[in-house]
Amino acid sequence: MQNNRRIVRLTQDYVLKPFDCGNADLNDFLLNDAKQYASHLLAVTYLLEDETELLAFFSVSNDRISINESDKATWRKIKKEFPHSKHRSDYPAVKIGRLGVNIHHQNEHLGRLIINFVKDTFITNNRTGCAFITVDALWSAVPFYQKNGFKFLKPSELTNQEKETVTMYYDLTQLL
Repeated sequence: MQNNRRIVRLTQDYVLKPFDCGNADLNDFLLNDAKQYASHLLAVTYLLEDETELLAFFSVSNDRISINESDKATWRKIKKEFPHSKHRSDYPAVKIGRLGVNIHHQNEHLGRLIINFVKDTFITNNRTGCAFITVDALWSAVPFYQKNGFKFLKPSELTNQEKETVTMYYDLTQLL
């Protein structure tokens, strides 16, 4: 990492530095829920920090992409990535559950750095076997995820913006 920046795993005894990403729900998750999620084995949260500040955070958990959660055209594209003998009704994924960047460091490409870290982690050190990264993206974050290679799992969701989020995925097999 540059400028003494490092990514560390949030532990129960870690004392959080002040943080505000401009989104009350994300701030609340980090400050009040992240450690509980870890203790209940629901998600692991990582922090991007330097010596003085908490720059960003993200949480990951196990997920899957299944035929029931995508449309037929997307599912055909997903299945093409695997030999016929490996076709399944679902494929393992890692979900980015939360991602927030400190308001004082937005537009410094820290989100892209985090996405690349997750991609690299699951390509070079894939401990559980996962072929995809998923995210339930806030509508305001969709352009960010698209710039980072994510696609819509169900393009039909694009016409229903009443939902707070839209499911997107990134195919890790394209990096092999």
